[in-house]
Amino acid sequence: MMTLSLPKRLTITTTTTTTTTSTNLTTTLLLGTGASLVTAVTVLLATRWWWTNRNDQNEDEVASSSSSLSAHEQLIAAGTPLIKLRRVSQLVQRSIYVKMESLNPGGTGKDRAAWNMIRTAEQQGRLPLPQTGTVIVDNHDMLLYPSLKQRRQQPKQQRYNASSDEDGSTTMETKLDAMIIQAMERSRTGGIVVEGTSGSTGIALATLCACRGHACLVILPDDQAVEKQTILRSLGAVVMQVPTASISNPYHYVNLARKASNLARDKYNVPAVFMDQFENEANFDMHYRTTGPELWRQLAGEIDAFVMSSGTGGTIAGVATFLKQVQPNIRIVLVDPPGSSLYHKVEHGVAYAPQQQERTLRKHRYDTIAEGIGLDRITHNFQLGLDGIDAAIRVSDQEAVDMAHWILTTEGLWIGSSSAMNLVGAIRTALDMPVGSQVITMICDGGQRHATRFWDPTFIEKWGLQWPQQGCIPECIQSIV
Repeated sequence: MMTLSLPKRLTITTTTTTTTTSTNLTTTLLLGTGASLVTAVTVLLATRWWWTNRNDQNEDEVASSSSSLSAHEQLIAAGTPLIKLRRVSQLVQRSIYVKMESLNPGGTGKDRAAWNMIRTAEQQGRLPLPQTGTVIVDNHDMLLYPSLKQRRQQPKQQRYNASSDEDGSTTMETKLDAMIIQAMERSRTGGIVVEGTSGSTGIALATLCACRGHACLVILPDDQAVEKQTILRSLGAVVMQVPTASISNPYHYVNLARKASNLARDKYNVPAVFMDQFENEANFDMHYRTTGPELWRQLAGEIDAFVMSSGTGGTIAGVATFLKQVQPNIRIVLVDPPGSSLYHKVEHGVAYAPQQQERTLRKHRYDTIAEGIGLDRITHNFQLGLDGIDAAIRVSDQEAVDMAHWILTTEGLWIGSSSAMNLVGAIRTALDMPVGSQVITMICDGGQRHATRFWDPTFIEKWGLQWPQQGCIPECIQSIV
């Protein structure tokens, strides 16, 4: 029996775990100069077997956190399907696959990260465990929240309705204060999950909080579809909508979420945790440990390119890091919408977008119809995978609208704005690769959450775009049709 020495090992350290992985096959073969063909083939088979079976840890990661899994957790452990777009693939003569992250239990591509961020906070003791904590009822538990008693004894303090501020005199801190009290009333564990989000992460967190017993407090920018607010409130989340602003503005939705979390802890001694999805490594870590290996297994390692946009950066960074370690020749391509600076960071090393020259600190700005993707800064999660991103593609709003309508009539998929941009990027990437190449992208949102914006002809026309006519062909494939 042949004994093989394992290749050099790489270590990635995150806030939640340290993962050791074998270095890529190419390095293994290079290190093995003079080795026989039999040895090389054996290493190939062993490496593929190891990474394929490693995906079984998907269920282990979730199962180990609780002896009684909810249906939500079982679905996360099961993963999402990878579907080949056969009609599109036949047209472009390359295989286009879509990872259906929109089929996660919360209906978004953020369910995995949301679960890992909450679980990590629980394991670290920053949030109560789901099975423990005092149940908060209408008259409250004054022993658990002694400062709340004093707050309730001030009759002039009225609860703030986040949807209206008639006299305009209410300070932001008072608004946040009222939201915190609403959240405390709804928590079954005493814990509060706080996040600033464009919607999808908030929906994923609120779905999990409803099951685990924590309250969920969400702050949204006002350039998101109203459907997301409706869903969040239906799930029991406390929601505030604020004007879109630069991240340097103290009233940016992320900065306000951080402030709310600090206020809850400092003023009420409540175990409130700001999820901080853009900087929280539990986001990157979940995609590195589950999404990447899942893709590798589903295509048996036969991947030529992975293409997607970036919101927090956790998905593309985690998947890119994993895929580059097992096969460095896989091409990783970022898709970026108008107004985002990530394209220039990847292509030129400087994070800049032309729209930025017109911005001021407090300017109310809207750059793209796409929701939840594109940034004017480099997040920690994105930085973790930046070295693995080979190229970036700009996709216009009109291209995304045209693609969404075409893919509905061609493949029967009703998708949202970010998924439409992903598909444009995937097809453009595929057409630059040899015939027969296999390209993967993400379907991370469905059209049902974009009915009043991306799928509304009146809104599209007001945005200065054209509503696609029947038979409209997306620009990216016009040359081959």
